[in-house]
Amino acid sequence: MMGPSHAACGAAAWVALTGTYTVHLADVSVPVGLGVMPVGDPGVITGALICAGAALLPDLDHPGGTVARSLPPLSTWVARAVGKLSGGHRRATHSLVGLLLIIVLALLSQRASVPVGDALRWNSFSWPGTEGQAGEIPDAAASLPGQVWPLAAVLSVLLIACAVKVLAFVPDRLSHANWIVGILLGAFVAANPPQNPRWFVVAVGLGCAVHMLGDLLTTQGIHLLWPLRTSLPLPTTFYKGRSFVRFPVLGNAGSAREIALLVPVTLYALAGLFCAGVTWAGLTVSI
Repeated sequence: MMGPSHAACGAAAWVALTGTYTVHLADVSVPVGLGVMPVGDPGVITGALICAGAALLPDLDHPGGTVARSLPPLSTWVARAVGKLSGGHRRATHSLVGLLLIIVLALLSQRASVPVGDALRWNSFSWPGTEGQAGEIPDAAASLPGQVWPLAAVLSVLLIACAVKVLAFVPDRLSHANWIVGILLGAFVAANPPQNPRWFVVAVGLGCAVHMLGDLLTTQGIHLLWPLRTSLPLPTTFYKGRSFVRFPVLGNAGSAREIALLVPVTLYALAGLFCAGVTWAGLTVSI
């Protein structure tokens, strides 16, 4: 599956998981989102950015791919290292083991927090000039958020930059501008995080799982059980070689069938993001 398809499917999956909207068309009501994990209207938008980027993350095993060129030179170095460790394209990072490792990485990055502002208020602490007033801190520090997550922030910038690169928002000749776009959108996500403590891990895991599913539906398939080379009890038509599992209903990557799937998926994702933006702004739209 091509990069734009992966990104669109990631955003659509997040909308489906978190959206709680209903579009009224004449006498027909169309639900947009299952509301399984409500995250608030801003969270639908910001989480979709991360999930769309995470849906491209497994392709970091391809040093010559578009994702590897998203944040030069850092992403190129990372892609070369990942490609060597994973054994090549569509292997480790497209496997169940790889998915588990990525989820663990997201979990660790979310837990690696640094206290700032109000989180610095503990009883034994006092600033100079505030003796006898334990726990008091300057107003500037008190205005800061309680915690920041530096590793999650760095990973968010990388994920967003991947989506920006694949969707061609920034021309190739201005590829270094992806740093600026990624950091700005990363700050936007940090300022408007989804209202669920597990959102980052879920978004990253969901995006990667959607990527694996998309590639599983192409003729090339994925090494699902990497590093094992044992075969599942499936007909040989569902295998490419000995280890790559496939259910090639979409044909080759970039096929007409993939494009036919991409159109409704993209429209669904855009509908969910539009509903989230309208509701967040306190507006209503009647059709």
